[in-house]
Amino acid sequence: MNINTYILSNGIRLLHVKAAGDVSYCGALINAGTRDEEAQESGYAHLVEHLLFKGTSKYTSKQIINRIENVGGEINAYTTKEETAVYAAFLKQYLDRTFSLVADMVFDSQFQQKTIDKEVDVVLDEIDSYIDSPSDIILDDFEELIFSGNPLGRNILGNRRSLKAVTRDKILKYYRRTYTPDQIVFFVMGNYTKERVWRLAERVLGSAPARKRDYEREPIKEYKPISKSVKKGTKQVHIVLGGRSYSQTDADRYAFILLNNILGGDFMSSILNMKLREKEGLVYEVDSNYTPYFETGNWNIYLGCDYSDVDRVLSIIQTELARLRDIELSEHALRLAKRRLLSYLTICGENKESWILGAAKQYLNTGVIKQKREVEDSINSVTAADIRRCANEVFNPDYLTVLKYS
Repeated sequence: MNINTYILSNGIRLLHVKAAGDVSYCGALINAGTRDEEAQESGYAHLVEHLLFKGTSKYTSKQIINRIENVGGEINAYTTKEETAVYAAFLKQYLDRTFSLVADMVFDSQFQQKTIDKEVDVVLDEIDSYIDSPSDIILDDFEELIFSGNPLGRNILGNRRSLKAVTRDKILKYYRRTYTPDQIVFFVMGNYTKERVWRLAERVLGSAPARKRDYEREPIKEYKPISKSVKKGTKQVHIVLGGRSYSQTDADRYAFILLNNILGGDFMSSILNMKLREKEGLVYEVDSNYTPYFETGNWNIYLGCDYSDVDRVLSIIQTELARLRDIELSEHALRLAKRRLLSYLTICGENKESWILGAAKQYLNTGVIKQKREVEDSINSVTAADIRRCANEVFNPDYLTVLKYS
């Protein structure tokens, strides 16, 4: 794949990927998320994402939407613990229109107080909807436990107290502190020459004043496992168990991705799905999840089961975790796990939107983008001993946090 990078004089980074087809993608990825909030700013990162759509000096909120949708495109955004993205899919002839609009949203949003007040009400409704879904909120509460005392553990949506106290000055303080040019990647994927993209970027972004981030993210505190039960009055028990794991640049992350998929990842043939659902009929859903962050990671198993089955379910899980710690995978099992993962990644890579967002994140965090062959080589180099070592490090029973909703 033809990948090109460029850095403007003001520090904004550009990523261009030449790809055939009539559909293009462009957007901005900002290295600002929940973990960049101060204690009194809980929910600001997500709220700013909403407000980017609510008006610039050139466009009203309706005009922002119509600017893309009137030419058949689609614009979207998301917020995570570590980044915020604004991006669009569009027909290739509308690159200038789309790139300029995204730049305008990122650098010229007005953050009017009446708009802020209205959008806070929208987010509060979003929080209410979220609270009504225990299978969602328990995962955030679990992350708050394993990253206790650090903004990384904070709920992305924020809390009512901080959101109701939002003012324009407070939002601008967060925005100006975090949305600095040195922490932003603009990306374009489509059938264009890099020269055209560079010229467009220089014209649209070149006048933005150079500013560098002047703070460091709060270091992750020491991890202390905990077991906690919360009364929620749910019809079944919701359980999450897990702990910290490998960062997005750790050399062991590929071994752990393989291990996580074997245990309970993206495949119906995973150990936990076959044992707990297919064989025993104890759960409807069981997932093993791995989320790598910049210098740490979150690994957990989520499930819901009947009250009477809790002990049995947890016993089966502990047995399977112990088996992975104690016994190396056979050559056949390892070969099958690699084949499944590599095939899955190839299929996912066909989704251009997902691919370019992943590539932009790599460039934002590491300054480089791994080619497909490099990733395949890293996965193929994993040994059964590597996987067992990871199992002993992450699945250590003394290292696990358990959270129950009942």
